[in-house]
Amino acid sequence: LYKKITIHLFFYVVALISILTGLFKEFLIFSLIIVIHESGHILAALYYKWKIDKVIILPFGGLTIFKETLNRPIYEEFIITIMGPLSQILFYFVYNLIFGYNNLIMNYHYAILLFNILPIYPLDGAKIINLLLCKYISFKMSHLFTILLSIVIIIIALVLSFIYKINFVFFLILFFLIVKIYSELKNHNFIFNKFLFERYIYDFPFNKRKIIRGNRVNKMYRDYKHLFYIDNRYCLEREI
Repeated sequence: LYKKITIHLFFYVVALISILTGLFKEFLIFSLIIVIHESGHILAALYYKWKIDKVIILPFGGLTIFKETLNRPIYEEFIITIMGPLSQILFYFVYNLIFGYNNLIMNYHYAILLFNILPIYPLDGAKIINLLLCKYISFKMSHLFTILLSIVIIIIALVLSFIYKINFVFFLILFFLIVKIYSELKNHNFIFNKFLFERYIYDFPFNKRKIIRGNRVNKMYRDYKHLFYIDNRYCLEREI
């Protein structure tokens, strides 16, 4: 697994800034919390036997990229996603229990936790919202809605950053998130086609069923098998 861990160039830039400004100790504490947060995702993924492609360590969070099908059960992905924040909360609780409260660690813990639950791709908040939406609306619509919500939140963050004149590092973080949102939007159709093509290649053991009238594949859900009612007969997913 360690061979798949990559330290992003941005991480070194912020580390250098922290040394020059005399904040290297704070940077190390911040980085430790990030590693613990990401370890929660990784341990849960290993438990469910998800294939990890690479782990990218950034100065404001980690990014674990999986080499998995999009049709893995929603509950597995949900647990993998929430295990990041939960492991961070557990670490904070245990640290306070052993060493007592530390204002610096408390501030960084809440900053990272609140930042990661923002509904912006690729943060945990956006993934959680997307997974919850997948329970009630189609895969295509849930993915598109989460992207649009990410755009709205990032615009609000940009406006606030100009009003309150937030520091340079925060602008770098926003720039990184904008790039990720743009990439997700650009690949929206590709991701949806991958979702469909997996249904043709693999026989997923879904227990739940939905009937779709016509050949509207954009109405397909995660965790469901579908029957398409066309010209007074039922067609299987693979036929469509």
